[in-house]
Amino acid sequence: MDWTTILGRDLEEGKIRELYLYKLPVLKTCDNWSAVKEVGRVDFKGKHADYHGGIVKYAEKVYFIPDARIEALAPYRKWNWKTTLRVVTEEEHKKLQNKKK
Repeated sequence: MDWTTILGRDLEEGKIRELYLYKLPVLKTCDNWSAVKEVGRVDFKGKHADYHGGIVKYAEKVYFIPDARIEALAPYRKWNWKTTLRVVTEEEHKKLQNKKK
């Protein structure tokens, strides 16, 4: 099972693993912004980077959009963020894995 499959399952549960957040590509531009579907907001300060923005789906792929781009597109597109995703740190993930064993 690849990480994108696991990511999809976690997103449905309202969480995202820190490692997967780092791997997500940033959506900089697209042909049809109205086809972009909001998954959830992210507000996370990590060890290596800060993630303040949203996770979206476009063309069956998952992307990250920073707050600056969301604000820039706000006059042209209405955003409908229903959930805030919880970021599971690697320490939390290891603890959960140890409890399952």
